[in-house]
Amino acid sequence: MTRMQHEAMTTDEMRVLELNAEYLGVKLGMLMQQAGREIARVIEERESVKDAHVLILSGLGGNGGDGMVAARHLDEAGANVELCLIGDENRISSPDTEENWAILKHLRTIDLKILGSESDIKSCKSIARADIIVDAMLGFGLTSPVRQPMLTAVKRVNKASAKKYSVDVPTGINSDTGAVLGDAVKADVTVTMHAPKTGLLNAAGHVGDLVPVAIGIPPDAYTTCGTGDLWLFTQGRPSSSKKGDFGRILVVGGSDVYSGAPALSGLAALRTGADLVSIIAPEPVVPAIRSYSPNLMVVGMGTPIFSPHSLSVTRDIAESNDVTAIGPGLGRDKSTKEALRALVTELSDKGIKMVIDADGLKHLADSGISLDPLTTLLTPHWGELQILLGKKTGEPSEIENRIRRALDAATAYNATVLLKGPTDVVASPNGSYKLNRTGVPAMTVGGTGDVLTGICATLLARGRGAFQAAAAAAFVSGRSGEIAHERYGNHVVATDCIEAIPDAMRS
Repeated sequence: MTRMQHEAMTTDEMRVLELNAEYLGVKLGMLMQQAGREIARVIEERESVKDAHVLILSGLGGNGGDGMVAARHLDEAGANVELCLIGDENRISSPDTEENWAILKHLRTIDLKILGSESDIKSCKSIARADIIVDAMLGFGLTSPVRQPMLTAVKRVNKASAKKYSVDVPTGINSDTGAVLGDAVKADVTVTMHAPKTGLLNAAGHVGDLVPVAIGIPPDAYTTCGTGDLWLFTQGRPSSSKKGDFGRILVVGGSDVYSGAPALSGLAALRTGADLVSIIAPEPVVPAIRSYSPNLMVVGMGTPIFSPHSLSVTRDIAESNDVTAIGPGLGRDKSTKEALRALVTELSDKGIKMVIDADGLKHLADSGISLDPLTTLLTPHWGELQILLGKKTGEPSEIENRIRRALDAATAYNATVLLKGPTDVVASPNGSYKLNRTGVPAMTVGGTGDVLTGICATLLARGRGAFQAAAAAAFVSGRSGEIAHERYGNHVVATDCIEAIPDAMRS
C-alpha cells in the first residue's frame, strides 16, 4: 500500500483511516501538522508568496486547524499572513485546532481576527484585498447547507480576485456526492488530504486543480482492525428509531445434546445492540435455551436435530430476520449436513445475510456452494479452515501464511472470512484483508467463538457489508476479552466476555 492513495475515498473511509492511524499512535494532531505543512508547500510551489498578502479563513473544526498550521509555514516563507477565525473561538470543536489557535495568539507576525457575525464578514476588507485566499472553513463530511456567517464568507470569497486555495474540500461541497450545499467556494486549487474524496470528482467547477498530498497516514491503518472500524457501527440512534431498526437476528443452532452455544451467540448479539434475537433449535434443547434468558425468543424446529424436515420452518423464520447465524452447537449428523447445505443455498440465492460458524463450516466444506462476500461471513478457526480448504495449511503462527490461507478460503467460497486466532485475519475474495490484534490468551475458553458469531451477526445487520462488520466484530470481541481479563484474570468464561461487550464498543 502506498503512503498516499490516488483513488477516491468516501468520507467514512477517510474517517476510518484517520481513527485507525490514531489507534496505531499517529495522533490526529500529528496529521494536522503534516496537512498544514503540505498546504503551505503547494502554495509556495505555485505562487510567489514573499510579501504576498495571504488571507486564511479558518473554521472551528479540523479543517480550520489545518489552515492555522499552514499560516505558520507561510509566515516563515515570507508571506504577510492574516488569519480570520469564522465564528466564536469558544466554540472551537477540535482540541488540535484549539491548540493551534492558542499558538497563533503568541505570534506577533501573523495578524489574527475573529469574524463572529455576518456583519463582521461584510465589513472585512481583507477578503477583497488579498493576493491569495486559503479556504479552511469546512472540510469533508458536510451534509447540510452552509449557514451564516460562513455563507456570507463563501459569497465574498467567490467575488474576490485573489487566487483561491481550498483545504481538502471546497467549503459548501458534499465530499461524497459533489453536491453544492447552499453555496460553495469556487477554488482555483483544492489541496486534498491523502486521497481525493469521491465528491470532488463530481464538482470540477468548484474544485479547480486537484492536488492530493500525503499527511503521514501509515499503510498499516488500511490493514489494521481498530477504532476506525468500530466507529462505523457506533453512531447514535435517531429519535425516530423503532423496534427492529437495529437488527433482527436468527440463530440456527443446537442439537439433541448441545444447548449453550446458540444461547451464547444470541446473548452476544443482544449485548452488541441487536433489537430482537430469535433462536430456532431442535426440540430436546428448547427448554434449556429458554431458561438461559427471557430476552431470547426461542422456538423449536419440530425435529430432534436440524434435518431436511426442519428446513421449511427455519427458512420462513430466516426470511423475516435481517441476519441468520448458522452453526453454533448444530452437530455433525449427515442429515444436518444435507439440511444446512440446502438452507445456505436458499438463503444465499435470496440475498439473506448469513454468519456461518462451527459445525456449519464443517458441513459447508466441499459443498461447491458459491456465496456473496457482501452478505456472507465465515468465521473459522485454523482447524476449521483446514477442513474448508480440504488440505493442510502450514504453520498457523506465521502471519503471512494466515493471510494467504484466509484469502484462499475467501476465494474458494466467494465469501468474507474471519479467521480466528491470536491474530485474527479478515479476508475478502478481492484480495483485501485486515489484521486484528485485540484479545488475550484467556479467550481460549470454550464459547468465545459463539460470542464472536453473535457480535458478527448484529454488526452485519447494520448494512455496512460483511468485510466491515467482520473487522469491527473482531476488534470488539478481542476488546471484550481484554476487559473481562482485567476483571477476572485467566478465570474468564464466555459470559464474562458478553457482559464486557458494551464497554468494548465504547473503546
